[in-house]
Amino acid sequence: MLQIKNIHKSFGKNQILKGVDVQIEKGDVTVILGPSGSGKTTFLRCINFLERADEGEIKVDNIETSFNKARKKDILAIRKKTAFVFQNYSLFNNKTALGNVTEGLVVGRKIPKAKAIEIGKQALDKVGLSDKYDAYPSQLSGGQQQRVGIARAIAVNPDIILFDEPTSALDPELVGEVLEVMRTLANEGKTMLVVTHEMSFARDVANKVIFMDDGVIVEEGTPDEIFAAPKEVRTQQFLKRILRD
Repeated sequence: MLQIKNIHKSFGKNQILKGVDVQIEKGDVTVILGPSGSGKTTFLRCINFLERADEGEIKVDNIETSFNKARKKDILAIRKKTAFVFQNYSLFNNKTALGNVTEGLVVGRKIPKAKAIEIGKQALDKVGLSDKYDAYPSQLSGGQQQRVGIARAIAVNPDIILFDEPTSALDPELVGEVLEVMRTLANEGKTMLVVTHEMSFARDVANKVIFMDDGVIVEEGTPDEIFAAPKEVRTQQFLKRILRD
């Protein structure tokens, strides 16, 4: 489904990713944990070419290319197989919830508007926003805005959804509604790669957990392996602090 080999990324002299390898199979729910500055978000953004990695290779289904030499058609093909859910929603403030979901379908995928509206409504229904088609982002709570972001992602029927800390910008009481939508998608077999600090989601929903620090993968395994018996001292330190907090 998705294979990343030896990905490197620097910003100036600051080396963010230092040779990361990840393999994700169809139906996997993989969670990436790690402290701020460990490279998690940069890694996710490089997969979707929102950032251009300096080195490494990516394979998504039958599309295979190097990060630093990928042609425009390769990037577009990979983006058609992936969808990105942003930390801060990234909605168009001048468009309704339905308009935000249909924009990428009509402009990016050239789907006829009537069909795009049908798909968009189905996606919003799926995330519990059937009464908010015509609402603008300013009229929605943070949790509702993020659910629009998730609807936008599932509307394009991607092979894999990339979630970049989807609950980090939410008030605590709104986190649950977003996680519930994500749990539903996981139960339906959606392939998901999730950067998050939500430990309960990682333990209960993921089938693979990756711990990153300082631009490398320190440890990976099942939730039981990582949470109950982490092997690496750095993983133990991180979990002890996070779970205590």
